Amino acid sequence: MADNATEPLLDPTLLVRVRLKAHQLDRKFAFRPETLPDEAILPSLSAELAGEPKFAQFRMAIGTNALFFQLDVQGKKQLPWCRESRMEDSDGLHVWIDTRNSRDIHRATKYCFRLGFFAMGRGPKADLPFAGWAPINRARDNSQPPPDDLMVIRAAVQADRYRVVASVHFDALVGFDRQDFPIVGFYYGIQDRELGWQSLALQPTFPVAEDPSLWGQLQITG
Repeated sequence: MADNATEPLLDPTLLVRVRLKAHQLDRKFAFRPETLPDEAILPSLSAELAGEPKFAQFRMAIGTNALFFQLDVQGKKQLPWCRESRMEDSDGLHVWIDTRNSRDIHRATKYCFRLGFFAMGRGPKADLPFAGWAPINRARDNSQPPPDDLMVIRAAVQADRYRVVASVHFDALVGFDRQDFPIVGFYYGIQDRELGWQSLALQPTFPVAEDPSLWGQLQITG
C-alpha cells in the first residue's frame, strides 16, 4: 500500500464528467454471444487517473435489440470466487444502468438496474457461468429481475485468465428506449478477490453501488 503522505486527498475521477459512446454493432440478441472488437473497449478511469489496479479489459457494444458485454481478466493464480447465491460478493463484471439517466437523484428507481456476469458459480459443481440481477441498496423502488431468457452468458476459464461474453435483450431493461432516451446512466466495476477492484470511475469507497448521480453517462444511439 502506498504511503499515506503520497496518496491524493481527492479521487481525481471526481473531477471528470464521464460520458461515453457505445460502439454500434449490426448484431442481434444471441444465445451464444460472440466476442467484441477492439473498438468496443471502454476506459477504466479508476486505473488511468487514480492509479488503481488494472488487471482487466472491458468491452461493451449495442446491437439492434441487445446490449453486449465482454470481460477479459488476466494475471490470475487462482480460480475466480463466484456464487450464484451471493452475486454482490462474486468475482466478475458488475454493471449498473439507469434507463432514464436521472442525474439529480441519489436513490435508485425502477429504471435502475444492477446486473452481474460471472465465469462460474452455477450448477452442482459451481463451474457454470451465470448472469444475474440484484436489488440496489436504499432504492426508492427496485426494478424487476429480468426473465432468464433475456440475459445469456458464456465463459472460458484458464489457469491464469478468464473471459466472459454476455448478451442482454433491450426488453430486459424497463424503460430502455433509444429514441426517447438516447443517453442512459452507466457504471461498471470488475471485482476480483485476488486482484482487486477496477471500475469506470469512482471506487466503492463512494456509494456508487446505490447512488445513480455518481454513475457516468452512456450514449446508446449512433
